[in-house]
Amino acid sequence: MGKSGKNSPVFSFSLKSNEIANIINIGGITNITLTSNDNDKFTKEIKAMDIGPGNCLIDQWVRKNSDKKFDKDGLIGKSGKINELILNQAIENFAFSNYDKSLDIKDFDISFVKGLSLEDGCATITKFTAYLISEGIKFSNKESNHKLNKYLFCGGGRKNKFLIDSIKRYLRNSENIILELIDLYKYDGDFIESQAFGYLATRTFLRLPITFPTTTQCKEPTIGGAIVKNF
Repeated sequence: MGKSGKNSPVFSFSLKSNEIANIINIGGITNITLTSNDNDKFTKEIKAMDIGPGNCLIDQWVRKNSDKKFDKDGLIGKSGKINELILNQAIENFAFSNYDKSLDIKDFDISFVKGLSLEDGCATITKFTAYLISEGIKFSNKESNHKLNKYLFCGGGRKNKFLIDSIKRYLRNSENIILELIDLYKYDGDFIESQAFGYLATRTFLRLPITFPTTTQCKEPTIGGAIVKNF
């Protein structure tokens, strides 16, 4: 990915000279971080945004209609039949005008699949989620100045194979987009976010900014809060 501050590597990926590694974190909400291979410009050019739901709708549906807590490996969704009419209506009724707003799980609901079976509802919700994520990736790709963008999935949602495959199908005609799991680069995709927060805490301790106008729309680069010492 690059470096932020002197001698403070975030990630180090083995990439071709014309590739750039961007991070897609699929948690309850899906967010994306666009990065730069130019270490000197990293903190100036880094961009981040929420691009849609992640696991929130799928988890809510599964918990409401079964004794399970989530769709393990996407097997429930994969076993169902997508209701194309309901899916298309949901897509038409929900569209992002921009990606400047932070998203919350309360911004979405599962009412549009009411009446469907567990499997069919899960399949339709997963496809809807995949569509919104893929549209967010397309948007973010336009924001990048690189000819070839590699997007690395992390977070719990990357384990939903049906979701990831659906995202890839939506983007199958995008020649300059490569989608991979971050685990392929020997990083544990379950801990990227927690490690990132540890990194942000270190930057705050060093009085370095952790949020930028291009990541959270703050007016200027900002250091994260006051440090309360209990030691």
